Order: sequence, then structure tokens, then C-alpha cells
Amino acid sequence: MQNNVVDLIIYLVKRVHIGTRLKDIKLDKLRGYNNSEISAAYSWLIQKHESGMLASEKPEPVNIPSPRVLHPNERSRISSEAYGYMLELYYLGILDAKRMERLIEYAMLRMDIEFTDVPDVKDWVAGMIFDSEYLGSDRSLFLKGNETIN
Repeated sequence: MQNNVVDLIIYLVKRVHIGTRLKDIKLDKLRGYNNSEISAAYSWLIQKHESGMLASEKPEPVNIPSPRVLHPNERSRISSEAYGYMLELYYLGILDAKRMERLIEYAMLRMDIEFTDVPDVKDWVAGMIFDSEYLGSDRSLFLKGNETIN
């Protein structure tokens, strides 16, 4: 279900970016999604809009910082499709640079999979979107330099 909600959020954010207001999006165009998925996607969008992280109307062009380029080791573990998907989410405003970096860290540290692809990224993004404790905290996988392990 969560992957469907991520797909629906992407669709809705794209519609908002081209100037469509949320109230003008017809629910009958959202066939294939159940009411709870639609509700979850709209709730996420409204929360982002109210926090100022998502424009409700066609946004003015802004200078979005370019994300960093993947290191060759990262490219060997993350498919170009998966990285392209991350970039799409970044430019839509669904991921910020910090969360994108966390996805890359996670992909590099996963030992149970050899290669990260789009379904893996979708699962991880769904976890980020729906795990409010994770979103609100700074849970980087690496030490910050002033931390120790006991």
C-alpha cells in the first residue's frame, strides 16, 4: 500500500507543479487507488503545504541546489534508474538533500542486496514518508565526529 501512496504523491505533486490546485484534481482520475491511499497522499500533501515545504499553486522558478554526483562505488551499487528516481523525487520536493543522502548511505550499507533498484528506493522513501519519528530526527548512519560507540 505504501508504494501506491508514494506513486500517488508523485502524481499529485507533479500536477501541483504544473499549476493544478489540489481541489481541482478529480478523484475519478485516480482509479486504481483505494480511499485510504488517496487519503494518505492528500494528508501528506496538506501537511507539506501547511509547513511551507510545498507550494499550493504553480511555483515560481527557484534555484534548487544541484545534488551531488555519485561516487563510482555508489554507481556500482545504485542503478541509474534508481538514482534517476531519487533525482526526480528531489526536484519535485519530496526528498531534500539530507534525505537523499540518507538513501544513498542506506543503499551503500545494505549487505543483503547487491544492487539497489527503483523498488528498493520506493520502499525506503515510503518508510521515510510514513515514519514521522525518522523524518523528524537526524538518524544518519555515520558518526558525526563527536560521537562515540560504547
